[in-house]
Amino acid sequence: MTVHGLRKEVIDLEVEKSRLNREKSMLVMNKSLILYFAFMFVAVLGFINGYVNRTLLNVLIVMGLCVLIIGTVPYVKTMHSEEKRLNDLLQRMMR
Repeated sequence: MTVHGLRKEVIDLEVEKSRLNREKSMLVMNKSLILYFAFMFVAVLGFINGYVNRTLLNVLIVMGLCVLIIGTVPYVKTMHSEEKRLNDLLQRMMR
């Protein structure tokens, strides 16, 4: 295998690793969104039907927001780091 072919394989592997990291962070984000909407659905329906009082409604809303924040922060961090990594890869390719 030539040096050029080996370099292409390394770049392909780096891009694939970056894609896998983005997909993992998307899975975490999607699950946090589903959990957030589940909290909101239970909170609103429970409050409307009288099963949930105001205090529990507020707790459910805050918990839903916490889940959403906990799922969003790793997603944003991963996207930022992968964008930087891909930009560095492009810079290396241009040299």
